Amino acid sequence: MQRRQFLSTSGAAMSAFWGASAVGAQPAAPKVPQRHKIIGFTKSFSELSLADTADLVDQVGWDGIDVTIRSGNTHIKPERIADELPKWMELFRARGKEISVVTTDVTEITAKEEAFLRHLAAAGVKKYRLGFYRYKKNDDPLKLVKTVTPMLRDIAALNRELGLWCGYQNHSGADFFGGPLWDVMMALEGTDPQHLGLCFDIAHATVEGGQNWPIQAKLVRPRAGVIYVKDYRWREEKGAWHRDATPFGTGLVRKAFFDNLKAQGFSGEFCQHHEYPLGTKEERIACYRRDLAKLREWLNS
Repeated sequence: MQRRQFLSTSGAAMSAFWGASAVGAQPAAPKVPQRHKIIGFTKSFSELSLADTADLVDQVGWDGIDVTIRSGNTHIKPERIADELPKWMELFRARGKEISVVTTDVTEITAKEEAFLRHLAAAGVKKYRLGFYRYKKNDDPLKLVKTVTPMLRDIAALNRELGLWCGYQNHSGADFFGGPLWDVMMALEGTDPQHLGLCFDIAHATVEGGQNWPIQAKLVRPRAGVIYVKDYRWREEKGAWHRDATPFGTGLVRKAFFDNLKAQGFSGEFCQHHEYPLGTKEERIACYRRDLAKLREWLNS
């Protein structure tokens, strides 16, 4: 055997030996599923008191909530934020839960909105959701982009000062700014993702994008700080198509979206929304638990 061949052969054998010995001596640790934070949006139980809300979150098994503090369909009236929000924060902390996100009506910075956001920061809230912008009929879409852009920059600047992050929710519908996603991404350009981004709703993105949702998800990924989770199906009736909300995992939202998020190391909150009929109090809790179990299954597989 020639010297070069001998060295090559023996070297490969030794590498194989030491590799096998190392594996045998130090077995790989079992893979532990990442603990993803899953919270519930309070819109579907906004009639409950603070104590009853906390009890429900315990019963369901969520890590916390996205609580509404806005003018309509709300848990806390905006004018009551200074009195009520600290009580909510204290009770949830005592139970080992979080108020992870606050859903607001904020769309621009005025003296009123600045005072509101200062109350959020003082209470210990870190994330909030903005209100909606809407298109007017026959308007040039770029006109609204140009209007919204400086408003978002002002919001981002105040968030930076207060240590806050906020997200805009993409919503399906003919007049919703952010529905196509390119519009809100244009308006966000030049702001810091650490203080301004998206509460990305995969169901609404699938409604608007259809089979193009992977491109949309890739487009917004650097800005996605919270993922809104729900599901839907299409139904035809008398020649018209209707979008019906369904239990999570039974509609058109794909598991592949969550697989991609896990692969990219997403560490934000998954917030569950419930827009389908929930029934009685007992049935409602069963629906929440079922959807939570399905989401955990998808995230851990």
